[in-house]
Amino acid sequence: MSILRPLALRPLALAILLVAGPRVASAQRSAPPTAPRTLSAATPGNAPAAAFTPGEEIDLTLDYLHIRTGRARLIVGQPEGAVWPVICQAATDGAAALLDIREHYVSYWDAEARTSRGSDLNAIEVGDRHTERARFDRDGGKATVQVIRKGKVRESTHDVPGDVHDLASALLYLRMQPLAPGAHFEYPVFYGTDLFTLRADVEGEETVKTPAGRFDTLRVKVQLGFKNKFKTKRDSYIWFSNDVRHIPVRMSADFAIGSVVATLSGYRPGAQFAAAR
Repeated sequence: MSILRPLALRPLALAILLVAGPRVASAQRSAPPTAPRTLSAATPGNAPAAAFTPGEEIDLTLDYLHIRTGRARLIVGQPEGAVWPVICQAATDGAAALLDIREHYVSYWDAEARTSRGSDLNAIEVGDRHTERARFDRDGGKATVQVIRKGKVRESTHDVPGDVHDLASALLYLRMQPLAPGAHFEYPVFYGTDLFTLRADVEGEETVKTPAGRFDTLRVKVQLGFKNKFKTKRDSYIWFSNDVRHIPVRMSADFAIGSVVATLSGYRPGAQFAAAR
């Protein structure tokens, strides 16, 4: 089970995957956080606002050690006020189909503040069912984490900066930036109970062929801060489509327990892009 957990989209893939789930109206409104820090000229004010819209769907296949082992989908759900539920689901498939690993992850994207208010994860990992919830108090500089497993609830509180992201919102925010070769971005990410600084460098242009077609992309080197089994042995990479949408076309990470690659297999634009067709 421990070796296959990355396929359930824990570190890298959770940030960019899967299928429609419940609409969220219960998230409490928090004060807008300070703008995420970048070392380039990008700021929330000049980032392209149309990188993604409600209704967008992204399908990916997951390979572990070069073997097809999972699938995933990410959907930007219908807004409830300023909150857009970004629903990620993943499941084992292919060579790992006999192992029941499923995760349903929701990040509560604040479209006005351009960051996350928190996240929920419901997971089944080879018989281990658990729920993890995180909520950000940006005024107080705290993240509250609740883990429910086997009828027991464990809660903890952690210090976080006001511009903190979860994994999914970190990816969404990066998609909104004016990516160009040479650009550099960095901002804090809270994952599990750990805080690390995500660093991203746009290295250059590259053509990538996928089951969904051939794409002109921007290759972005990403430095992550995962620990233990999910510690990356070298830099990770995300290839974004070289257009305003910045679709994640391919992602790769080399964890301590093996390499994982997510590849685009299908894409449906959100309402704004669909209307423009």
